[in-house]
Amino acid sequence: MKGPNHKLKPDETVHKILISTTSKMVDEYENEGIVITHAWASASDLPARMFETPLSRSGYIIAFETPPREKRAGVVVPDYIPTGENICAYLSVLFGKRFDCHGFVETNGYYRIPDLAAYSRICDPKLPFNSHEVRSNFPVPLEINQVSSIEKVFTDVEIDSTLQRRLDAVCKFYMLALQNAESNSEVAYLHLITAGEILSSFFQHPKEEIFDQTTIADLDIIKNKIEDGDKIAKRISERLTSVKKKFVKSLLSFLDDSFYKEVESEQEFYHFKPEDIERNISAAYDLRSKYVHTGVSFGRFIEPFRYHTDLQLGRPVVDDSEFAKILEKAPNFTGLERLMRYCILKFMSSRKLLIRP
Repeated sequence: MKGPNHKLKPDETVHKILISTTSKMVDEYENEGIVITHAWASASDLPARMFETPLSRSGYIIAFETPPREKRAGVVVPDYIPTGENICAYLSVLFGKRFDCHGFVETNGYYRIPDLAAYSRICDPKLPFNSHEVRSNFPVPLEINQVSSIEKVFTDVEIDSTLQRRLDAVCKFYMLALQNAESNSEVAYLHLITAGEILSSFFQHPKEEIFDQTTIADLDIIKNKIEDGDKIAKRISERLTSVKKKFVKSLLSFLDDSFYKEVESEQEFYHFKPEDIERNISAAYDLRSKYVHTGVSFGRFIEPFRYHTDLQLGRPVVDDSEFAKILEKAPNFTGLERLMRYCILKFMSSRKLLIRP
């Protein structure tokens, strides 16, 4: 029986998740069964949060409704937290900004305490994925109602399940890259490479006939355990080369004139160039392979820079000459992040999952 204050208790069918971004958005998004709207900071906290400072952080509530759940013994109470993380991942890609999911404030008829650890961390407000400025590449206004341009990924039940699953993963790894960029740039860089690997899985290039279901990491481990000259090792080596080529060709297929014109680097010699881009992407993958094969650290060479550089300036001085050549051509984190976001959004556009006004 409902008590006299039942209207003050959480509705079991309404769920509210707190998310935040290091940037700043205006407006709100509303569709059938879902709202994304502002969660305001206290008056004393608002100035530091609202302006472009190291403490910049804006909060939002994702509120959505689900059908009433059956109440009987053995019925599992659903956990909708992946919904918040998934939406954050797509928002990160759409706007090119860092988003964090802090958890529920209300779900399944209960109030909850969200995790505010990330909310309290400082950021570099000049980095393009933290700033309050629209991204130069594939610009999307910083308005929450822009979610309507990608709402098909949340509402279209006709989307192929494999496509949906892989695209969810691509966006999640991109989001993780932004979340780790300032604290562990090496891990963040590898997240971007993983996003590119999954994105390249949508494409079929010639001679992709062996080990299609084996992960790249597994192949690396197997290769290291097999003696040189072994036929199986040779086939695995060929497969690894094939995977790298597929990775490079797939990303190249999304890049057009706009990618090179709408730059974020402040100096021309830091920009990606059409004549060098294939070597740049290939070197990014080589960095990942070098790390997997030898464990050599590269994080300090690709850290996000305040000046939004795409590339190194010259060849870093390291003992390993091969490693130095890779570093010279490989994008910095900010360059690879810009490239990867552009490719993801171009892919979504090609599949009509992103509809621009």
